[in-house]
Amino acid sequence: MTKRQFSRTEIEYLRTLPSIDAVTDSRITYAREFQIDCMRRYLQGEKPTAIFISAGLSPSVIGHKRIERNIARWKRDEDIMRKAAEEPEPHDTAVDSHNAMSEVPLGKIQSLVCQVMVLSDRVDKLERLVEGLRKGDRI
Repeated sequence: MTKRQFSRTEIEYLRTLPSIDAVTDSRITYAREFQIDCMRRYLQGEKPTAIFISAGLSPSVIGHKRIERNIARWKRDEDIMRKAAEEPEPHDTAVDSHNAMSEVPLGKIQSLVCQVMVLSDRVDKLERLVEGLRKGDRI
């Protein structure tokens, strides 16, 4: 099985997200808080892809399969599921309602920014390839 490698730009982007603890060229380590919140939202009926997108983790960057596997793995983790099933600690409701309203658009913006960065990398590679072809380089 071939694993897709993250580009340098993707790694830099993923490292900026609070839902991520660490990233290498082929692995992501998610913050425990994100894992618990993700499974809490999943138990409430949200779709996994929507949860990941709201955290800035677009399937176009991390892949649909990675999302599916994370959900399956976290479902088997008793500690995550126990904490996800608990009622969240009460917070200031004004802050919570603001977060609920801004969370999805911010995640969508982060996701789109990442997609633009990935496309920019692709354009750069294609431009170098075209320039090489113009100079008569072999591929």
